Amino acid sequence: TIKYDSSIVNAANNVLTVFYNNGDEWANIGGVVNTSKQTITVPFSGFGYYMVMMTRETFSDVITHPFARDAIETLYAKGIMKDAPGSGFGTELKIRRGEFATMLVKALDLPINAGPYDRTGDPIAATFRDVHPDLDDWDYEYEYIETAARAGIVRGKDISSFVPDDPLSREEAAIMIARALNLKTGTPEAADKSLGKMFTDAQLTGYYAKPSVLAVAKAKLMNGEPNDPNAQKPTFRFNPRGDLTRAEMAVITIRIMQQLKKLPKS
Repeated sequence: TIKYDSSIVNAANNVLTVFYNNGDEWANIGGVVNTSKQTITVPFSGFGYYMVMMTRETFSDVITHPFARDAIETLYAKGIMKDAPGSGFGTELKIRRGEFATMLVKALDLPINAGPYDRTGDPIAATFRDVHPDLDDWDYEYEYIETAARAGIVRGKDISSFVPDDPLSREEAAIMIARALNLKTGTPEAADKSLGKMFTDAQLTGYYAKPSVLAVAKAKLMNGEPNDPNAQKPTFRFNPRGDLTRAEMAVITIRIMQQLKKLPKS
């Protein structure tokens, strides 16, 4: 736990983070800010230098974003989310399965559990055949996906493939979130009845995804969209098979961290 400059206003807590230097380079390791005590706390990871820093970098498509600027800048500052290859941050790019698995492990501060490696640096007991250190060309980082798999947060799309480059659907995100937060889920049959009362497209939700979709909706981590925003009594749809953008997932991840008290509620 490190004290930071008392002149920094509380509203700037989202861009405060701790950097760690082991003697070779600085690495962003995040941290939980306590604005009342003006401290930031982060798991201790070894001897070296620890310093509270304020992230000032941002991107043109983040500054002009209609609803996700604060969420994206917070996750970027904490090292939980990185910019996409190419120009800008990539707010409207579809988020991918591997990227969100990595974000969840970082947001939850899960200890890395990637299993043993052989003498050449290859993993000995990797969960998925398509997730490997040599295949990390989009910052999915094998160790994070493997940690999520070993924690039971993610599963493959077939017997041995995770398909990290596939877009993440809303119902897939709901399953990962419900598992990561240990949300209470019931049977698909029971969830089906409740979902039908909440969303007009509940019938499109996958059978095994129904309990998770209901759980994240009840927890207000993922919301539905109004079918007619101008209706006096609007009805809502969840769009379970729709893909999430990076901006949308940033907002959802902030809600997760706030529920876990890793970020103050705004």
